[in-house]
Order: sequence, then C-alpha cells, then structure tokens
Amino acid sequence: AALYCAADGVGAARLDPADGRVLWSRHGPAGDTPSVGVVSVSGGLVHTAVPGGKLRAYDPAKGEQVWDADLSPYLGAPFAAGDTLLLVSEDGTTEALDSATGVSLWRHPLTGHQRPDYALYDEGSGLAYAFEHSAYGSSTLVTAVDAATGHAAWQRRLDGMLTPVGTSDGALVLTSMNGDAQTVGLVRYDPERKSVARVALPFRMNEPEVVVGGDTAYLLAHGGTLVAVDTGPAGDGAVRWQLETAAGRTSAPVLATGNRLYFSAADGRLLAVDTERGTLLGQTSPRLRDGKLTYASALPAPVAAGRTVFGTAPDGSVFAVDGQDPAHW
Repeated sequence: AALYCAADGVGAARLDPADGRVLWSRHGPAGDTPSVGVVSVSGGLVHTAVPGGKLRAYDPAKGEQVWDADLSPYLGAPFAAGDTLLLVSEDGTTEALDSATGVSLWRHPLTGHQRPDYALYDEGSGLAYAFEHSAYGSSTLVTAVDAATGHAAWQRRLDGMLTPVGTSDGALVLTSMNGDAQTVGLVRYDPERKSVARVALPFRMNEPEVVVGGDTAYLLAHGGTLVAVDTGPAGDGAVRWQLETAAGRTSAPVLATGNRLYFSAADGRLLAVDTERGTLLGQTSPRLRDGKLTYASALPAPVAAGRTVFGTAPDGSVFAVDGQDPAHW
C-alpha cells in the first residue's frame, strides 16, 4: 500500500503507488549528508541511514521519527536482515539492533573474522551471510549467522575471492573473482553435505550485478550483457542463455513472477526480460533531464509489486508501469 524512496536532500518519502502522490517526505537535520538510496523497511518502520552519520526510523503512516542512532562508530550502512539491522564496528564486532525499537539485541565478534561484510540475507532461514577475504584473496571465510540471535549456524573457509549472492535449495551461491577483480565463476556450497561445486563462466565479467532464482543465477555485467547460468546440484553449470541488452550501466536485476526480470539503465530506461527464453520483452523510453544524461553514483533497482513495476531515473523521477505488458511501455 506504499512505496518508499530516498533522494538528494530527502531522508525518506512515502508515495501512493496508485498515482505517485507524495504522501509525506522528511528531510534530515541541517548539515546532514543526504541519504541517497539507503532506505529499508523492516520491523514495521522505514529506515534511512547516512554512513558515519545517523540511522533514523520513521513511522510509515505519518512519517514521524520514532528513533535514531549514531552510526559514527560503525563501518558503512546498516545491513537489513528481517526485523534486525546489523552493524559492524571498527574493531569488527557485529551489533544487531531491533529495527522496530532500535534496542541492541546482541553484540559480539564473529569467530575467525576481523572485519566481516554482510552481503546476503535469506528470509526463509533467517540467516545473514558474513564473508571476509584473506589478505591476498586466496580464500574467503563465510559465516551463516542467525540474525535474531547472533549464533553461527555454520562457518566454512572456501578457496578463492568469493562473495555470497544468493541461496538455492539450502545451498549458498557465491561469485568468484580473479586477481583483477573480474568475476570468472560461480561457487555452490551445500552446508548440509559440505560439498563445493564450481562453475566457470564463459567469459570474464566486470562487476556484474547478480540475482539468484531457483537453480539459475542471472549475471548482468557492465555493457549490458545478461547471462543465465545453471547452478543446480544436478546441473553442469551450463549457460542457459545470453542476451545483449545494450545498457551500458545498470542497476541490480530483480526477479518477479511470470518469468520476469527487471532492471534500470543509466539513461532512465526500465527493461524487462523473459527469464525462460532470454529475450527482451520491452523497455521504457529514456528519462533524461533537459535532454541530457544525468549521472547518478548509484542506480536503484526497480521494485516489483503484483503486476506493477516501479522504476527510478537519474533525473530524480519515479514512475510505474504494467509489468504484464512491457511491449507497450
């Protein structure tokens, strides 16, 4: 019933998804750096964060601030994990805040980690995945943490410079990088069987955005190349399809019902892809400011809700389209 956004100079805003009306917007106190794109909804509240500044929680109905917290002792922005917000301090200690109240639920270092990063949260299991590369990138320590309690469900050191990107039937899927920070493969780790399967990509990809759905990983690289790779336990890691989308710089892709994948391009286009056939179903027109391409440091991913898809463009606009009919966008 609501769409939440962040923008330059706006800490948070609530829009009516039916017609795009701004129902409320809140600016941070004077002197705050705008919290562009850092907005999450958990614990029944809307949260915005400025790394090194303030974490603020707003009531979604009226936009009134409910609580705030100082982020200066922590590295980066909070990681949303269900009804918990995870923060990592300078000494590597993880602290979990109740996203509804801001109360600390637990605080302790993760065994074996010095400064972990959180890359993934699995809603089904309630596990947040922390990872940390070794000094020379030869291995990666991965820990599955129960976000509510802080207990480690499992921990494993895996060869290579890896980053968790998704889960599939209880297994963790990670990307693998070479020494030049190019993604060259995928790794599937099954914690129950303690088995590791590695898949080489057909070519190196520069900083791809990745989303996992079922037994398939979708990798969207700079330049617009979109590749679907089989990651299933019985599969051989084959490339299911490859599509050139001609989108030079993109957001992260988003999977939705009806075999749909959506992502935004730097010129404000929203693109739709059929995940079964690997075909481009449609795209919106570019959204430029005064006819010129506007640079944005980050491109927010679209939001799919029901049959509606909400997109944003670097010109600051937000728009909604019918996800069932991308051919007429």
